[in-house]
Amino acid sequence: MNGGNIDKEKLKKWITRREVLAVSLVLFLFFGFYSIKLMGASSVVTIQQTVGKYTQEGELIHVALLKNNTLYGEKLRREEYPIPLVESFVITYSYRFTPMTSIKGGYKTQGIVQYTVNKGSEEVILWEEKLFEKSGELKDGKFTVQYELNLTKLGNRTNQIIEELGLKRLNRKITFITRVNLKGSVYGREITESFEHSSSLVRDSGAGLYYFTNEKESMQKAVIEKGTKRTVVSIVGLPFYADTAKKVAPILALLFLTPLIGGVYTIRAQRPKNEFKDLASYITEGAPIHVEKKVILATKDDLKKTFDLLDKPILHYKDGEEDVYTIIDGNIAYEYRHKNN
Repeated sequence: MNGGNIDKEKLKKWITRREVLAVSLVLFLFFGFYSIKLMGASSVVTIQQTVGKYTQEGELIHVALLKNNTLYGEKLRREEYPIPLVESFVITYSYRFTPMTSIKGGYKTQGIVQYTVNKGSEEVILWEEKLFEKSGELKDGKFTVQYELNLTKLGNRTNQIIEELGLKRLNRKITFITRVNLKGSVYGREITESFEHSSSLVRDSGAGLYYFTNEKESMQKAVIEKGTKRTVVSIVGLPFYADTAKKVAPILALLFLTPLIGGVYTIRAQRPKNEFKDLASYITEGAPIHVEKKVILATKDDLKKTFDLLDKPILHYKDGEEDVYTIIDGNIAYEYRHKNN
């Protein structure tokens, strides 16, 4: 029993030490601050990672077969071609999907000629014909087709249509259209994609040239993998998982609050009871001088009664281990001595 009492006394002395209370207060405020701060922190974050990219590319390659001339020879490959020299074009269209994976799909490529007139700002199509159409399945994610466009035959057909329509001002528009639909697996992801490429052959009579528009088309997409990652927060420079820190910080704050509350309570409990609390506003520090007669008061109640009768301030001073309270009335001192335990 005595050992238990000794331990309790040691604990009381320890938790009432100023340095212990100060450390407990600092640690409580520290972990309390982080408890509040971490309330809004997410335990996990969503992350996105690019696994890889895939590309679809289409290209229209053109070579002109020329009429008899001494300048360019039989074939010509360039961006613009002199109209009078061109007999026909060899059109080669190639498509490929990269990377080479398990991709399957089909394609259709065609050449279309349209005969139009302008109605104000509106273009009206009067006649349309297919120059060629080819379709098939992709092989190893690619295909290549070739077609020869004979401009002499096309010119004769154009004159025939103009004559039948009875219109002198008829525009001719040649367009090459390719469509690809595919599906398969890329970087472990199932995909379904489509691809479309449109280019035109322009006859610029003012400049005397043929040229092609939009000869290349490409499309690139990324395969993105989504996942979650535990959030890491830093406390005094040390990394902690947010979900762990959100649980531990409040516990530590409460842990250091306990000795703080216990210490304050113990100090208050050990503080001697102030028996003169009700007279505190009337007590001043000081000792009486030039007193001819001294009346000794036996109890605190006697001091209070004397104070009520005389309505004079109470002087207080220490005399050894005693607190001395004195009321002066003329040359008489009414004195009460309170011995501290």
